[in-house]
Amino acid sequence: MLFLEKTATQQRQDVESVSDGLFHTVELLIQNHSLSLVVDKGAPKSLGKLPRQPSVDYNTQLYIGGVPSAVMASGLRSGPDRSPQAFNGCIHNVRINGELQDLGAAPRGMEGILPGCHSCSVCAQGACRQRGETGVSCECPPSRSGPLCDQKTAPSPCQSSRCVHGLCVPKASSYICHCAEGYTGQYCDRREEPQACRGHQCGHGECRVTDSGEPSCHCQPGYTGPTCDAEPACQGEVVRELLKRHQPMKTCTSTSKIPRVECPRACDGGFCCAPSKSRRRKVVFKCTDGTSYSEDMETTLECGCAKCPL
Repeated sequence: MLFLEKTATQQRQDVESVSDGLFHTVELLIQNHSLSLVVDKGAPKSLGKLPRQPSVDYNTQLYIGGVPSAVMASGLRSGPDRSPQAFNGCIHNVRINGELQDLGAAPRGMEGILPGCHSCSVCAQGACRQRGETGVSCECPPSRSGPLCDQKTAPSPCQSSRCVHGLCVPKASSYICHCAEGYTGQYCDRREEPQACRGHQCGHGECRVTDSGEPSCHCQPGYTGPTCDAEPACQGEVVRELLKRHQPMKTCTSTSKIPRVECPRACDGGFCCAPSKSRRRKVVFKCTDGTSYSEDMETTLECGCAKCPL
């Protein structure tokens, strides 16, 4: 920052570098014999003392960002650690003691100034980036678009995709699913039928290829047969009822209906339909004399064909 008074010249070096290609605001504070500089609305930093109180009026010359060569020739020193014409970047909103200076009036003697320097506050959202020496560009978040990130972007239809085993591809306002190998269907939620299973019908099951490459039906529970279309002969029937226990001088009844499976059907080949799977459960009984107790019972879950008891 260089301040030139009409009758005398004072040169003061900035205490903070702003030649970094980015955007900055500066304010010069003059109080009595003291000079301070505020960069980017930060804390004031002293530039030192002046021999006497400077006077600033309309004709006072203030150089920002560099010193014209003609002024340098008049005797101002640049110093070994700085160049008077090495500034690269944008400075805007220049103030002196809080008063905003008009930088758009094309002052006399402009050297090395390029148009198009804008404040990074132009981006409505996202990140502001300098592009060369003549302007900025806005990097928008996913929900925004446009040069200034001021336009809302419609959410991708794939955000609510139902593709299970596939890749969602947007198509207009909807989407389609590109299925992974081995899957098919609108949402790639069905296994693709193997070549060996084509034309092989499984009524209540799924065709699978055996290790030898032959098609075979894997039946759903409750069905059997080569094509899974036959119900097993020995199929249990679920019964729910209150259980009773008769004891001397009292009768005890379960507090809730207990589900159990009965095996009334017959099997081929001389086999009997009998319980094949069971579990123990605790049943609570309440008696007519006001007492209650619990009992562990074995209840049948499934039936199957087995050798008949002797």
